[in-house]
Amino acid sequence: MNHSSHTHIFKRFIPLVALAALVLLFFNKLAFSNLILARGDMFLYFYPYWQAAMAALRDGRIPLWNPNIFMGAPLLANSQVGFFYPLNWPFWLLLETPYAVSASIILHIGIAAVGAYLAGRRIMRVSVIGGLVTAVTFALGGYLTAQVEHINQLQGLAWLPWFLVVIGKPTKSGWRGIIGQSTAVALLFALQLLAGHTQTTFITGIAIGIWLLTQLFAKRFLRSLESNLAQTTTEQGHNRYKGYNGKAVGTFKAGLWQFVPLILGAVFALLLAAVQLLPTLELTSLSSRQGGLAVNEVLSFSLHPLLLTRSFLPTYNQSLFSEYVAILPLILLALAFIAAWQWRVHATVFSALVWVLMGILLAFGLFNPLYWLLARLPAFNLFRVPARWLILYALGTALLAGVGWDLIRAQCVAWQRPLRWFLIIVIAIMAWGFISGSMVGVLPTGPEAPFEAPHVVTIIGWMLELGILLGVFFLCRRGVAKRPLQLILGTTILISLFAATRTHPYNNPTTPEAYFDLRPPITRLLIDSNTPPGRFLSLSDTFFDPGDQAEINSIYAGQLSAQALYDYTVAIKQKEIISPNLPLVYGLNAVDGFDGGILPLRAYSELMRLVLPAGTTTDGRLREQLTAVPPSRWLDLFNAAYLITDKTGDVWVDGIFFDRQHPVTMQPGDTIEVGTIPNFEATEIHVLATAQPEPVTVQSIEGTSYNINLKFIQDGLYRAKLPTPTTLTAIKLKACERVAACEIQALTLVDSRADAFQSIVPGSYRLIHSGDVKIYANLDVQPRAFWLSDWQWQPDSAAAVEAMQTDEFDPRNTAVLIPNPSASQPVPTSQTTSSATVNIRTYTPENIIVQTQSDTAGLLVLTDAFYPGWQTAVDGEPVPLYQANGMFRAVFVPAGEHQVVFSYESKGMENGRIISLAALLLLLLSLGFLRLKSR
Repeated sequence: MNHSSHTHIFKRFIPLVALAALVLLFFNKLAFSNLILARGDMFLYFYPYWQAAMAALRDGRIPLWNPNIFMGAPLLANSQVGFFYPLNWPFWLLLETPYAVSASIILHIGIAAVGAYLAGRRIMRVSVIGGLVTAVTFALGGYLTAQVEHINQLQGLAWLPWFLVVIGKPTKSGWRGIIGQSTAVALLFALQLLAGHTQTTFITGIAIGIWLLTQLFAKRFLRSLESNLAQTTTEQGHNRYKGYNGKAVGTFKAGLWQFVPLILGAVFALLLAAVQLLPTLELTSLSSRQGGLAVNEVLSFSLHPLLLTRSFLPTYNQSLFSEYVAILPLILLALAFIAAWQWRVHATVFSALVWVLMGILLAFGLFNPLYWLLARLPAFNLFRVPARWLILYALGTALLAGVGWDLIRAQCVAWQRPLRWFLIIVIAIMAWGFISGSMVGVLPTGPEAPFEAPHVVTIIGWMLELGILLGVFFLCRRGVAKRPLQLILGTTILISLFAATRTHPYNNPTTPEAYFDLRPPITRLLIDSNTPPGRFLSLSDTFFDPGDQAEINSIYAGQLSAQALYDYTVAIKQKEIISPNLPLVYGLNAVDGFDGGILPLRAYSELMRLVLPAGTTTDGRLREQLTAVPPSRWLDLFNAAYLITDKTGDVWVDGIFFDRQHPVTMQPGDTIEVGTIPNFEATEIHVLATAQPEPVTVQSIEGTSYNINLKFIQDGLYRAKLPTPTTLTAIKLKACERVAACEIQALTLVDSRADAFQSIVPGSYRLIHSGDVKIYANLDVQPRAFWLSDWQWQPDSAAAVEAMQTDEFDPRNTAVLIPNPSASQPVPTSQTTSSATVNIRTYTPENIIVQTQSDTAGLLVLTDAFYPGWQTAVDGEPVPLYQANGMFRAVFVPAGEHQVVFSYESKGMENGRIISLAALLLLLLSLGFLRLKSR
């Protein structure tokens, strides 16, 4: 290799080095500090799932099942985990979760930058600097960098420009060219699918199809303008672009061949990703999303027209909901507008412009009549957030900006007219940012993105950018050398983009303690020694203030930005209430969960009708829907051994504290007992109630029982004086006098001699932790596995839940079963009540061993989610598994002593693995064929 070859290679790598440096500059806090992202979906969704996947990978196992949330759910089948995405594994093996995410973000921003650079160079045929402009606009622009909190979405989007690199150029003649492009397309689609954000793959497929269609349109229709435009193109200095000569564009027939690699590659990608897709498809068929979303859900998170200014124009010291962010510096928008003016001259410019317009129109979603029709179509009806179509605007604008940069290099006069129109449009958008504020009362923007007029700093930034743009144009017209003017424009672009993205999440990381430090509630639940530990249900919001907030402020106020400190505080509160899906991080078990994709299971959603208000739907996050502690019989059935609540609803009355977390509504004739009474010598009992209660029955430690009248003290407060100071062992309350129903809100024991008090709660709950939040132990919780001698049958989970809602149903005595069509053994009839013992000997995610001992045959119920792939064996002999009480597992066990094994295997994953390995082998063979033919 001679010196000139080395020089050529070196020059080719200089732009890539420059891009790497820019990515590290923009992401310096994630790259060069120990700070981490700790907010939103990143903290509550992706960190927990990545932690679970990382732990499994390091243990050398495939994480098929997740016992920690939703009372059990598939883990691998949830594609958003991205377990088989190959670029996740190195980070999972080498780094802790937050740093693995940060490294992946930086890597994929780099991948997006290189892909956009190559797309600009090869498809738009721009110069090296034009390619860098394209890369910076896309990879470091507002839209892509705003998605860093959705790591799987970012991973998928990073590969989008690479599709243009592969398929945007005319297909080489012969099968060799088709095989090469098809293989590359298959790899790209497979990477997107394995990254786990299916909507990104869907948008990509539509986008590439539209690109090829517009290229066909250009070749068929705009070629007729070639003779008229050729002279104009030459005169204006645009002759470097060959988009409209016959050799570069090719024939209409050749354009049709472009679809062959896209179709073949898409099919082959499905085979490559089958190891993930088959389990995911099985889960989808049992998901609450099965059959598609309702139209109102599909249209949720549409870009609001009143947010147009803040979405597209750079803002400084102002933030916006990440899905709506597509900001770019005004100079970049001007460059893109100048390029778009040439849509009749260059086919690729026409296609990029279609992307820009299509991205904006589809992003409006709810406000676009066409999207109301699309929302009813298959595939479209599977996804929310129409604003995600802004990715087409982002990449289309980036491609145009690169072309625009080269156009202004050619001749200043070329951008005089488009610049005039650009100024008119951009000033109108600026004005809209103020005018639209008058419409907020009629057309509110929603809680996720409240309307906010541009700040003074933002307006100053706009004026500076426009001033520099017009100044450069004026100097260019005066004949000033173009290189210094280009340096001014390029520097302004980088400064504006850097400043406008300062409010993005990646620029406000917080201390690693937000993730790594334990909080007292987590520690308290971790000491549960049961096998498995009991589940918990968190009912708390995050409206409380941490007790150590002053200490936090004193430590971090000088080290973190205000936003980072706020995020740390919120993260602490999320850990206090162990918000979904944080149980995955700590190995705790929750009734609740959170997923914006294909979980929860439809059976889970059906079962939650027992505890949620009528008409409520859920994707988990029960605490956001529940207004009170659910009925105890359902908490007992769910193995909810613990309740987590905050103290925001508690009150102090005349210096006495009342715990109002367990109000009880009582009908005439009802009674309620206090489950746990502390060893506290009291002189009085104070009661908060909505009406005058009946006399309270108490029992002293000496064994004496008596009734005490409750005396009205003030509105809602009643007091019962004990005859003598005593320690009570039992308290029973009756319904209120002369009312159809009343609510007993709280009780407190008081020692008036010492001005001391001790709050107590009705029902079978015991307070075991009191700090920023409270944790109650459920004293009547049913074990995870238990024995029943009575059952009934219903055809499906919906009918089962209906049967369970009757007052007569008692989950301690009866189960509602759903027939198992594959069961060949005769079903036993209900038995007389018998004594039985049930012990869980082994509990791992995919394998559970239960030991039973009973006098008669009966039903063993395990309150973990029923799901295809779970199998049971009694003493090594396979037996049918039944769906019990809406979503749990049950198996009939004969009398005597037996070992029952529940084991999980994913047939979808096993079949998919075979298909994927075969496809991978075929891929390697095709690559070998291409290499052989290239010699």
